[in-house]
Amino acid sequence: MHRDSVTHGGIYVGALFYGVVVIMFNGLAELSMVVSRLPVFYKQRDYLFFPSWVYALPAWILKIPLTFVEVGVWVFLTYYAIGFDPYVGR
Repeated sequence: MHRDSVTHGGIYVGALFYGVVVIMFNGLAELSMVVSRLPVFYKQRDYLFFPSWVYALPAWILKIPLTFVEVGVWVFLTYYAIGFDPYVGR
């Protein structure tokens, strides 16, 4: 993408706005799942069953593959579809 025209500047600002919106609303879909797990978390904490990191670790590990998919889609959309870098091999 060239940086010397108003049209390309508009594309860049649009991509920045898209990025801010995606980052802002990225965790909104998982919010209901987190809220539904809170009673179990507090029950285990109150009865001294497990520490909090034991309960949070499996959920964090299961999100790793989804994170890689999201990163792949993000890179494809921002670099190749918008036009930041047309060369895939770079």
